[in-house]
Amino acid sequence: HAGNFAKLTRPFTSIPPQFHIEPDLELPIKFPPEACFTNIIAALGSIALGDITGKTHITNYRTTRFPQPLIKLTSPAQKDVTRQYIVWGLFLTAFYLHSHNAFNVGFFSLQWNGEEVAAIGIGGTPKLAGANGVLGAIPENDNIKVDFAFFGGTAEHGKGAVFMTIIASLLEAAPQAADDRIYQTVINYLNNEPAAFIANPTEASRGARGPYFSNRVLIDALARTADFYTASNTYRQLEMKIFVDDVMVAQGAFVRRTSLESLGFSNATEQGQSVA
Repeated sequence: HAGNFAKLTRPFTSIPPQFHIEPDLELPIKFPPEACFTNIIAALGSIALGDITGKTHITNYRTTRFPQPLIKLTSPAQKDVTRQYIVWGLFLTAFYLHSHNAFNVGFFSLQWNGEEVAAIGIGGTPKLAGANGVLGAIPENDNIKVDFAFFGGTAEHGKGAVFMTIIASLLEAAPQAADDRIYQTVINYLNNEPAAFIANPTEASRGARGPYFSNRVLIDALARTADFYTASNTYRQLEMKIFVDDVMVAQGAFVRRTSLESLGFSNATEQGQSVA
């Protein structure tokens, strides 16, 4: 079952109104936006691979490319936390950093009905000095390969638009089981951002024998996309071919939202949708 990978409203319909974050930007120390985004993507992608209703350990995340800022997770009494809270919190933290241009050392309290259920720290905040462990990026799957190519001229989406579209896509992917197959075209874009993400399973992936375009493969490809954009330091339209065991299971792209209709997705409405 592919689920409905949709544009997010409220601004995010998959996050219930009982959940919110309380930011506390403690210090004027700033990090490069791409470092914050990349390490949030590593944390979000890793957690999204697990059962969204299950618990996750409290730990830290960073990537080889960006040792700082650490993305630090903590909770009352350092207990394990429901993954769903962390997924929602990471998304809202990224959205806050982006919309306020506030890539500072900071602390974000994650609250359900006004009660703190967990917290996220960006960088070396003393409030989270006791957080344990450091993990790298999303575990690499050696049988997955993604080929990238820029296209469509030199116009750029903008760094924040690209990363927030990736993060929004991970938010929408998280509720699906990692090994769920994706049969539909995925279309995802975020309010007020110029970029859109499309991924279309190939006929080979739709067959009974596999290999398949699964949620795990989608999450892996999104993480690799973030790394490719960062390494290239350009944020133009991007084509991708996604392979599993050397079989192409999906073709994808980051395109300008204004291009959706010309690409044949005229029924991608204001709410966004999966298109069969």
